[in-house]
Amino acid sequence: MNKSFYKPLKFAAIGAVISAGVFGAQAQSFTMQIIADNDFAIFGGTSTGVTSLLYQNNSSWPTQLNNLSSFTFELQPGQDTFYVLGMGGGGMENISGTINDIDMTSISVLMSSDLSSFLTGYFSDGLPSSSVGDGTYDASLFDLQTAFPNLTWGSTTLTDEADDVAASSPNGLGFHFDDSTAHFFSFNASDVGVTPAPEPSTLAMAAMGGFGSLLLFRRRK
Repeated sequence: MNKSFYKPLKFAAIGAVISAGVFGAQAQSFTMQIIADNDFAIFGGTSTGVTSLLYQNNSSWPTQLNNLSSFTFELQPGQDTFYVLGMGGGGMENISGTINDIDMTSISVLMSSDLSSFLTGYFSDGLPSSSVGDGTYDASLFDLQTAFPNLTWGSTTLTDEADDVAASSPNGLGFHFDDSTAHFFSFNASDVGVTPAPEPSTLAMAAMGGFGSLLLFRRRK
């Protein structure tokens, strides 16, 4: 049989492999347990910004831990960072928990400056609204994206106060923040065992580079 018959098939097979690599990038999953005084939300993104809302808490702090006992979140291709937004409605503000069964207070975490002034409806008559205190405030992705370029970042402060959220956390420790403020806590996905998937466009460029090299090799033969 003429060998040229096989050449289109060979390159079609190569194209199928490339397509599988480009379009087969899977979201990366992780599980969390979180308890916060008072409210929180979880966002996915990169080191330079937030791009998606992953979870909006709607429970008061005593019940948050059980609600997240088996919750799974996904980072989309291109996302390598996730952010926990801690929101205080008065009292001893604190946030704690585990990510992929890893104590979130035991890994490298950055805390942003206060961003509560960017959150629409966060304050009522100069104080956090009752929804923040109840754990039912809905944080807007748009508000957080607007706030992000204005944030400064620093280290976290740990607390183990017996009458604080930390006492109910899985590890007895929590990240402290000031009364009636809101802060991002930034986590690198790789620190909790999540390997970020590259964006489809990045995979496509790499695949096309390999395909081009294959064509060049064929011509030289």
